[in-house]
Amino acid sequence: MKKTLLLVCTILPLALLGQELKCCETIEDIEAYLEGTWNMKTDDSKTVYTYLFENGKGSWSASDPTEKNGEYEITEAFPFTFWITKNQAFTLNIDYDEGHWAGTLKSLNSNRMLLVSNGKETLYIKDSR
Repeated sequence: MKKTLLLVCTILPLALLGQELKCCETIEDIEAYLEGTWNMKTDDSKTVYTYLFENGKGSWSASDPTEKNGEYEITEAFPFTFWITKNQAFTLNIDYDEGHWAGTLKSLNSNRMLLVSNGKETLYIKDSR
């Protein structure tokens, strides 16, 4: 029992240190960091994702590049309601017309987000445009 307690006391602080959400203590803080346009950090993805928040409501869109250099066309967009829960990590829960989505914010700062959804980690870099 003592070994288990010692192991839990050792691992739990390490897990919390690995979460770069020191910037965020409130939902408004998380909204401020999330708001904007994000690029998925993979070699083959050209889609950009935009989050906007206003008066407790959010909207999300996905845009793909057009044939014109530097221009994007919205391919998917919807308003959503959301809530953020905090257990050992912050979880972003989104309800929209077609269903529900949840993802864990493993890391978040002003230019980088590591999101875990369906057991898969995805790194996003904030677009500076």
